[in-house]
Amino acid sequence: MKIALITGASQGIGSAIAQELNQKKIKVILVARSKVKLKKIQTSLKFPKNSIIISKDLRSLSACNSIGAKIKKLNYLINVAGATKGGSFLKLKDNVWDDGFNLKFKAAVRLSRNFWKTLRRNKGKVINIGGGAARNPSHTFMIGGAVNSALNNFSRALAMQGKIDKVSVSIIHPGMTLTSRLKKLLETDSKIFKKSVKQILKQRCKVDKIKRPTKPEEVAKLVYSLIRSSNLNFNNITIDGGKIKQLKTHV
Repeated sequence: MKIALITGASQGIGSAIAQELNQKKIKVILVARSKVKLKKIQTSLKFPKNSIIISKDLRSLSACNSIGAKIKKLNYLINVAGATKGGSFLKLKDNVWDDGFNLKFKAAVRLSRNFWKTLRRNKGKVINIGGGAARNPSHTFMIGGAVNSALNNFSRALAMQGKIDKVSVSIIHPGMTLTSRLKKLLETDSKIFKKSVKQILKQRCKVDKIKRPTKPEEVAKLVYSLIRSSNLNFNNITIDGGKIKQLKTHV
């Protein structure tokens, strides 16, 4: 049985990926801070026995290292965890920037490093979940844009190493996705621009020229398609309803 470790698995895109892979009879290791939320996701799985939950705060080096020491075999590492905050530039203090980079960027780097040897042995795959802000800066979402840009660059560089070691590395950039985190970001913009959340969402869709936000399940199916593909080293894919007009790139 193939094994996939998914960070940020207690909600949103992470939990949707867990559900998708579990249905395809891939053993899933679910990682997030909240043990209560992880147990709920585990209970909802079609094959709950084919799953493990690990409650850790990936902002810390010790947490990432402890997971690396605990899991000895892995086929797929899927880095989803990330909760970068939006807001006005002058109100974003250093600790908020550090928090964003520690959870999304540094955790992906640390876990990739910790699991690289087993992924190399198994000719495995690393799939990072970035975000559309990597290519579309916003003055109310600076941290998210910076973190996703860094993750994008890291993924490309790691793919070069992966080409040598026969480990496939890809990154997916979802656009607006219907998650609880999107709701929080919309609420932040609602306060800044003094408009309702519904108005902000409608305005965003209009500006982006899309009909609707992306569903977490759509990202999950894309992840599985990358797992199934046997002839790739690097994919950089945007899934945002057509906001960014470009073809996916391969190396």
